[in-house]
Amino acid sequence: MNKFKNINKSLLQYTFLILLMAITTYLVFKSLDISMLSSVVKMVDSKFILLGALSISLYVYLEGLVLKIMIDDTQKVKVRFIGFKLAIMGFYYNLVTPFASGSQPMQIYILNKCKVPLSKSSAIVTNKSLIYQTMVTIYCSSLILINSASLKGKMPGMMLLVYMGIAINAFTIIMAVLVVLNPNKVKIIARFIIGFISRYKTFEFLVKKLDNVESFIDEYSQSVRSIIKNKRVLFLTIVLTVIQLTCYFSISFWIYKAFNLDGHSYIYLLTLQAFLYMAISPIPTPGNIGANEIAFFTIFNTVFPKPLMGYAVFLYGGFMYYLILIGSGVFTVITHYRMKKKNYTQIASELV
Repeated sequence: MNKFKNINKSLLQYTFLILLMAITTYLVFKSLDISMLSSVVKMVDSKFILLGALSISLYVYLEGLVLKIMIDDTQKVKVRFIGFKLAIMGFYYNLVTPFASGSQPMQIYILNKCKVPLSKSSAIVTNKSLIYQTMVTIYCSSLILINSASLKGKMPGMMLLVYMGIAINAFTIIMAVLVVLNPNKVKIIARFIIGFISRYKTFEFLVKKLDNVESFIDEYSQSVRSIIKNKRVLFLTIVLTVIQLTCYFSISFWIYKAFNLDGHSYIYLLTLQAFLYMAISPIPTPGNIGANEIAFFTIFNTVFPKPLMGYAVFLYGGFMYYLILIGSGVFTVITHYRMKKKNYTQIASELV
């Protein structure tokens, strides 16, 4: 029964994803001036397209490197390229599940399959997520606050979404800090919230989950304390994450330069990219597909000339979503196939 439920859930999830892709592709292609295609192809400087591809590749590589550092600090794993494998599979599940909710459970599952205890697997993935969320919030907030006067004047309608995105990320960080500083108080708050919500019949099941919640709070507190103790690893992962974010937020600049455009600085375009990231972060579509492209149209409409806007969005979506989705998707399918094959071989050897 559970198997059929999971199949139906997956079918619904992927159908929704394909529908979003179709709508987004239609909207982007509708904005393209096909009569300009040959001129645009001649205009585009392939050097900057390659730099964009290199930035995304470096972003993915650094994700794997940070994971590898954190895994080695927790427990040595004999699996080759484990950090890279976890990063690629994490990207895939980030891009196909709402709020990127599927990546962490899958990464914990893979680590556990690599004989890393469940508590340590959870600690690795939790710490990685916390460092990334903290740094991306600080990074984006700093750029947006520095240029807030300019952004408010040009995009007042988007500011509410941006502030909401910053607030959600900041709330996550504050709760993480509270869990580390005083886990017992967080447990009291959790009990109160669950007790209040469970008065409604729909949420009665949460009472049974209270022990799991308290156990998670203890494990979370211990895992964060463990990374704080190793200052060298903490510093290194923070530096690498900042470089990683810079690579990711540089894509719009490389697209801008690919069209041989001038007039806007690297920092300004980096700020707009950070602005876009925070504006769409509260939106629950898988990988922010659709929201990404629509926000790009709105935020960068004064940066790219109108005839080139559709082509800019096309390249942006290609770099930020489809390039990572296709690459990580192929890798994930191959990895799952190999894992199943290995499991069948182990079962067969045990039966002999």
